[in-house]
Amino acid sequence: MPIDEHLKELRARRFAPRACVAVVRHVGAIVRGDLLANPSAVRSIGTLALVYFAAAFLAAIAIAFAFDRDLAEHFLLDTSLWMLGSFAFVMMLVGKLRDEQGFRLSGLNFPLMLTLLRIALVPGTCLFLVQRHFALALITYVIACLSDVLDGYLARRWKQTTPLGKVLDPLVDIVFNLAMLSGLTAAGLLSRWVFWMGVARYGSLLVGVTGLYLCFGPVRIAPTSFGRMSGVVMSSLIALFTLLYAIRGGMALGITSLTEIGLGVLLAATTIQMIGVGWYNLRMLTGHARAAGAVVDDVRWGSR
Repeated sequence: MPIDEHLKELRARRFAPRACVAVVRHVGAIVRGDLLANPSAVRSIGTLALVYFAAAFLAAIAIAFAFDRDLAEHFLLDTSLWMLGSFAFVMMLVGKLRDEQGFRLSGLNFPLMLTLLRIALVPGTCLFLVQRHFALALITYVIACLSDVLDGYLARRWKQTTPLGKVLDPLVDIVFNLAMLSGLTAAGLLSRWVFWMGVARYGSLLVGVTGLYLCFGPVRIAPTSFGRMSGVVMSSLIALFTLLYAIRGGMALGITSLTEIGLGVLLAATTIQMIGVGWYNLRMLTGHARAAGAVVDDVRWGSR
């Protein structure tokens, strides 16, 4: 029985404990079956993990010579443990490694490799921020942002979009942005109210999507022009904020507070917008509001 059918039964039984256990067991059986059905893809994920580990090891050697050994040791340990968990999670989703026609893929494509590169950079970026190596943090952040732009562009241009990429890309964005805000806050650079605005934004997104999926079924989150533009502006503000601390000049420090306020206001505004749109869609799904569709579409200009 597919997962969606189990979820329908789970909703019918009002999320009874036994029904929840049955769904968990069914998901485990599906994951196990997917792993056995596509061993080539599993090896591909493991090989990429080894490649990124080797790159992290070489980077740790360079850090040890250029900076200090303790920083290099923490970088390698944190990155290794993080990749162990994150790549194990990706293996659990190997059943979604399919092409646009639904056929299984025997290995990761290049856009997916870029997406996983971004997740591999999370612990190093946080460590560099906390240890106040702002130049290194800025470099890793810029690399992550470039991979974020390229993976989606190449996937569309080369027609290599996959269900796995559609799941991982927004999830990785959330994890990486929260990690950046956490690192800046832990380093004592970012005000806590800005950090909690970020938690509210990404937390409401995760909770909202998960709740809609469990209660109403599959949810399609279509990116909008506003969402893309706000994401670009927010990434630019985070990069500028880190750059200002790396420069450490008088004028730079004077702009830092303005950048912080701009980032906090943007996070607050997008949180309010997201909650408003989510509430409206929820009312339509529950029949309390009438509309042509169940998703608030983006505004388009020009001929369709």
